[in-house]
Amino acid sequence: MHDMFTADNGKFVFAKYQDAQSFEEIEAFLHESIKDCCEGLMVKTLDVNATYEPAKRSFNWLKLKKDYLDTEMGDSLDLVVVGADFGKGKRTGFYGSYLLACYNEDLECLQTVCKVGSGFTDEM
Repeated sequence: MHDMFTADNGKFVFAKYQDAQSFEEIEAFLHESIKDCCEGLMVKTLDVNATYEPAKRSFNWLKLKKDYLDTEMGDSLDLVVVGADFGKGKRTGFYGSYLLACYNEDLECLQTVCKVGSGFTDEM
């Protein structure tokens, strides 16, 4: 991309990037990005065939935010659908959002966590 485009200050700039080999290097770059008022990092494996695939989760590209480090939360959770709302508009006749829960081992029950209603294709 750097060979095909020219940065134009205030109009087009390339994102900062860094190749890292250790967690400490990634952590330092994350703290730098937060200091620069960014939300976090996109961490990509350096494997040659690690392509980005829209609307698909993989370990090739991971979102890393300061909140994840502070709360010991990673990029994904194991959740189960426990409810749904009927859709409106183009989702009429289908479910429009889903209520998700995770298993609480202490209470031995499912506890609701969030609702999701975006990122689905019409086919899904």
